[in-house]
Amino acid sequence: MLSTLIKADSFRVSLAKSDTFRNMRSPVRSAAVAAMLLATLAACSGSGSDQGTPKPAPSLTSATPLSAEPADGDDISNDDFSYAVPEGWAQSEETRAASLAVDVKDQDEFPDHMYVITYDSLVGLEGADRDAAAEELLADDSATHIKTHDPVQVDGESAVHTSAYVELSEPKYRIEQYAVVHDDKGYVITFSFSPDVPRSERDTISESVLTTWKWQS
Repeated sequence: MLSTLIKADSFRVSLAKSDTFRNMRSPVRSAAVAAMLLATLAACSGSGSDQGTPKPAPSLTSATPLSAEPADGDDISNDDFSYAVPEGWAQSEETRAASLAVDVKDQDEFPDHMYVITYDSLVGLEGADRDAAAEELLADDSATHIKTHDPVQVDGESAVHTSAYVELSEPKYRIEQYAVVHDDKGYVITFSFSPDVPRSERDTISESVLTTWKWQS
């Protein structure tokens, strides 16, 4: 069980007194995940309060089925969804995001991680409108080199796949983001990586997790 705690009141990352996590204690490493979540959650605050009548969800005909080898690490679940993470990743104990998992083996200045937030402004959008909403969310987080890729299937739902580079902060990092709607509720699944992690590896890790994704209803 990961002892990284993203505190709801302060967003400070504190770590248990164990050899496993000792090298993750630096302020830079601690602030990396916390600052990322703070900025994204701030950008999403108050969204989806008045959506009106939802439009039909995007068709799956253009969404690519995932064929990656499923992640075989810890299983993580809540009332809305479940997924598995790669070996060496673990769930946080507390976070304002709907879910957070961190690669606890990653010892560089930026710990690779993934998190999920709810974002109901996606509800009712389809096609290019949903693409634009996903891109705007990344732009609000000061991301650059934003690119939308072919949509993928996440347990029967079409997810917008957007990548970006956040270079206006220290440390810098890369993002693979998936925006999806299920049961009239929007979700943004974000994977964040050190800048030197190649696209092929980012896709392999992200898709290995999404292949295991299951909606609880």
